[in-house]
Amino acid sequence: MQKNFRAHRVRRLLIVIIFFSTVVGFSQPLIEHPVVTDLQKDWKVFSEGQFESYEPHFYTKDRTIYFEVDPGRYSRGSYLEINGARPFSVYINYQQIAFERKFISLNLDSLRTKIPEPWLLSVYHSKGLSWLQTKVVSPSVLRSDIGNSLRAPEFYLDFSIIVSVLLLIYFTVLLRTNPRLTLDYLNFIRLFSIQEREDTLLNSRISASVNILYYLFSSLVAGFSLLTIFHFGANLIPISESFAANSFGQSFLQWFKISGMIFIVLLAKLILLLSLARLFDFRDAPSPQFYNYVRLMFFISILSGLVCICYFVFKIQSPEAYSFLIGAIVLLLIVWVVVIGLKLMRRSTFRFFHLFSYLCASELIPIVILVKVLNS
Repeated sequence: MQKNFRAHRVRRLLIVIIFFSTVVGFSQPLIEHPVVTDLQKDWKVFSEGQFESYEPHFYTKDRTIYFEVDPGRYSRGSYLEINGARPFSVYINYQQIAFERKFISLNLDSLRTKIPEPWLLSVYHSKGLSWLQTKVVSPSVLRSDIGNSLRAPEFYLDFSIIVSVLLLIYFTVLLRTNPRLTLDYLNFIRLFSIQEREDTLLNSRISASVNILYYLFSSLVAGFSLLTIFHFGANLIPISESFAANSFGQSFLQWFKISGMIFIVLLAKLILLLSLARLFDFRDAPSPQFYNYVRLMFFISILSGLVCICYFVFKIQSPEAYSFLIGAIVLLLIVWVVVIGLKLMRRSTFRFFHLFSYLCASELIPIVILVKVLNS
């Protein structure tokens, strides 16, 4: 009876999520947008004495990109916008017009009166360019010689929809094959409850194959959440430049890259906990500590995902908002150390200093390393 009730509750939750996603996808106001022309297809690099087409890859080390702009192709009132995660310098016909800027908007009409055509623009940064965007924003009324210019495709929105569907299918399979274990992993009340009660997790082996599937799922969800934060908060999150996604295909590859790293770190933490438990003679610690850590990953990923949805609904595209979200995640990890310390205190027969040393080695030091990595 209780199992059927839980399954019915989860089905209702899935229906609400699908309905909410549909509302988010189709509730955007039907307004007349300006025409945005992406200039990335025209990028070139100077190599071996000649210009070559720029080939995007995971982590570009190119310091300068070149592209031509014909202002006559665009309607009056058009702007050339250049945006990047790092400060850059801009040159037109090898004359510097901007220095150490993260964003610049140039009025093409005004620029034509000052600089003769044709224009060869170059964007330079001594440490390499990342997350660079170059586009021409034109009014919605087009000239006949522009042709059918379209807005730049929202590749990350398409990627997010497909990944959400794939993760939902994965979750449905886990729920159908082992509903009680799935609900135990998602029981966030027990995550912050000091008093531990016996559940399916504590009765299962920590390295069982079924648990590995949940570790992989949590890594995929966490990787998707982090990639979203990195994508929109690039200017203020230094590590995000290592996971730049400039196309639909790159988004998938970077998602697999982040998720794989998280999965490896998760398994490394499991090995670390087992080793430290043997070293500190605290055999009862690894199982509840690691299972609750996986619960914490689910909690943080789902919470950050909901916050990102709110950002999308209210059109909050400020990098500061996503940087604040990273800070909130770090704060939750610090609170987690206190919670798991109180949980383990009920199981420990040793003195507090012994438990504190164990927590420093298993939780505090990894968090310090994580903060260092996020800010490097």
